[in-house]
Amino acid sequence: MSFKNGLIILSFFLVTCLLASCLGNTEYDEIPDTEDAEILSFSLSSDSVISSDSLTTLSSVVFSIDQHNNRIYNHDSMAYRTEIKHKVIVTYTTASGNNLLNITDGDSTWIKSGDSLDVSQPVQLKSFSLYGTTTKIYTFELNIHQIDPDSVQYQKIVPNQGFLQSYEIQTILFKDKFYTFIKDNGEIKLYSSSDAVEWTETSPHGLPNNTVVRGIKSNGEKLFAYTANGDYYESTDADKWAKIPLDYRVVSILGYLKLGEGQPLLKEGLSLIVKKEGRNVFAYLSDTISFGDTITVPAGFPVSDFASFNNERLKLGYLTLVGGLSSTGDILNKVWSTGNGLYWAELTNTNTDNVFPRLQGANVLDYNNEYWLLNGKRSDGSYNPEVYFSNDGGTTWTVKPEKCRVPEIYTKRYGATAVVDDEGIYFYILGGKSENEAPLPEIWKGYLNRQTF
Repeated sequence: MSFKNGLIILSFFLVTCLLASCLGNTEYDEIPDTEDAEILSFSLSSDSVISSDSLTTLSSVVFSIDQHNNRIYNHDSMAYRTEIKHKVIVTYTTASGNNLLNITDGDSTWIKSGDSLDVSQPVQLKSFSLYGTTTKIYTFELNIHQIDPDSVQYQKIVPNQGFLQSYEIQTILFKDKFYTFIKDNGEIKLYSSSDAVEWTETSPHGLPNNTVVRGIKSNGEKLFAYTANGDYYESTDADKWAKIPLDYRVVSILGYLKLGEGQPLLKEGLSLIVKKEGRNVFAYLSDTISFGDTITVPAGFPVSDFASFNNERLKLGYLTLVGGLSSTGDILNKVWSTGNGLYWAELTNTNTDNVFPRLQGANVLDYNNEYWLLNGKRSDGSYNPEVYFSNDGGTTWTVKPEKCRVPEIYTKRYGATAVVDDEGIYFYILGGKSENEAPLPEIWKGYLNRQTF
């Protein structure tokens, strides 16, 4: 080979190396950071974890890595009574690719990804950069709920509220405030509060003293009331009331029907019982009052002391009544529901076990995506200590476990009022009458533990 050819070959080799060097330093190349000691991912798995929630497994738990505070934890705690019986498998990645050093309680044990680890207590893990020049110490903790999420807590927040010394009360959460109407020595009075603890007295101007206090209802924008002689009233602020002329005497306001998407041809309105031609009939008050086919109220239908709630099924809105007194004074354990305010259907089969006893003056709460029934006086004169619930719109009712029952120090009662706050976390029980028919001037606050997590 000539000297000239040798120079050509050498030149070609140098150019090739130069090109390779240039191509290898593009912005797309991943160059390891020799000072990065961070843990990038972390997970656990085990077949020995026993959880009170059969759907919760350790491998499904998501762990967060707080690089600022050097913490590894699960934001959503595992279910109450979860047990970690043995060591679990830890899987992780680090920026350097190095293994972790377990330094818990002064130990120094290397942990490879896929090794077993005791996580029954907080663990300290030391991570190293590529050449060990930088280190980070992380605290790992597996969070498990320490209280039963399905237990209910009850607290008497006001032990002696003077204005609740009344035999007739009605509390409504209306426009972000609690409004309590009472009848005191034959006079209607009104108290308002933003927290159910501190109350201010106001005057319900225009509301007659013969108003049926327990019959006051709301749709969120208006309040509705009727008197003992059948006059009908409305208010938009609870303070000022106006009489609305109707051609018929109101016997009972059953409630306001809120409609769903599947009822575009109907208008929202009040379902009523009115006196027409000497009979109690169903009526519906929207823009005007209507009667359908002038349906007579059946003998076993509640006209007073019932509880009511709105619910939606299959995009259809319903108004539902629970328990109460019939026109002949019978205490009922039936549930009635309507989707148009005029035609009512009985939902419950009272020959089955999935129903509550005959109750008057009970309360229904729309709470935790269920309907809870509590308080109330039975037909034998005893008072209801149980909490019943329905998750099918009121067709079937089942007793809640004992951990949801009111505590022993809670005086059993009927004729109380109960409301749920706007966020659906807390519920409040105000007043009521005890077993000796004495009014109870107290306010209770309750909540399901899981609602506060």
